[in-house]
Amino acid sequence: MIFQLFRNFRFNKKRGSPILEEILLIGIAILIFAIIFGVILNLIDWSTTSIDDLFG
Repeated sequence: MIFQLFRNFRFNKKRGSPILEEILLIGIAILIFAIIFGVILNLIDWSTTSIDDLFG
């Protein structure tokens, strides 16, 4: 889903290798996931919640 969104905004002329482009897209997807996950973790009150309660 995210990869298809970024592929639609590519230039018509390919200036780099496809492998580097895929690595860049994966990196952007990981960055977006990390930001969303970080926001969710910041919204949880860690003083009253333990990791075992969340994932156990």
